[in-house]
Amino acid sequence: MIVLFPVLLLMVGLLCTPAYIVSRRRADESKWFLVAALPAIVLWISLTAFGYGAQSLSNIIEIFWILAAAIVLCYSKVFIVDRKIRKPKKATYSMIALLALGAFLLRTFMPVLPE
Repeated sequence: MIVLFPVLLLMVGLLCTPAYIVSRRRADESKWFLVAALPAIVLWISLTAFGYGAQSLSNIIEIFWILAAAIVLCYSKVFIVDRKIRKPKKATYSMIALLALGAFLLRTFMPVLPE
């Protein structure tokens, strides 16, 4: 588990790197873009440690959903949102907040999954 989280975050960072490069060419992008999933994962781990939500080893799948959402949001932000809104840093911080909200909602409403 200790190795799994950094490896998954590294994979998400690598998968989002092309979008980051495109965004850096267009405007001043935040460095948080590549680790946008990190606050959501830390929140998810904290909520799990405090016993909030369903407690099952199978609920670790929620992390994969958060990371998949991070990849989709990274590309959506660069190729859709940044073309309409010319504030890439603000959009990045909004994306991070949206991922954290998603992590909180997953912990709140996800039922106990059978192992």
